[in-house]
Amino acid sequence: INATAVNGVDTSSLATAVPPVAALMARHPELEFILQKNDETEPLWRGLLEGGGENTGAAGRLPSNVTMLVDESKGTGVLASSWPSPPEGYDIGYAGGIGPANIQMVLRDVTTAAQERAVWIDMESSLRSTKNGDDVFDIDKCYQCIEAACDMGIFEQPDYLK
Repeated sequence: INATAVNGVDTSSLATAVPPVAALMARHPELEFILQKNDETEPLWRGLLEGGGENTGAAGRLPSNVTMLVDESKGTGVLASSWPSPPEGYDIGYAGGIGPANIQMVLRDVTTAAQERAVWIDMESSLRSTKNGDDVFDIDKCYQCIEAACDMGIFEQPDYLK
């Protein structure tokens, strides 16, 4: 859920969206919801974190099928200058300007920030290319990122890439 102005959302009333969004999340426990965490979406994520409402988690915790994606670029692909440590009550992933050219640096930085907690990263715009005049998801760029993570020893090289 990336409810930001750059995505055409009127962010002035996000706090009022907390009850229906929480209800939707509760109706679909089989789905994982990823909520983008940045200054614009704060009324929504803070409302879910503060708890006390029907369908929200305990105070300081998200519902079990919700995680947050830290992306101060708000989906515009701008690399963060720093990565926050995960808070105690929920898991997070990191996004913003991550791609094949900087994946090793970012993985080192987020691993340090994570302080031995499990985290994940998200990429999209940097994994796209123009091929035959079309904007496409570029699987070769994905393979470059997998290769970089394997070279760092984070994962073992998959057989299909050997």
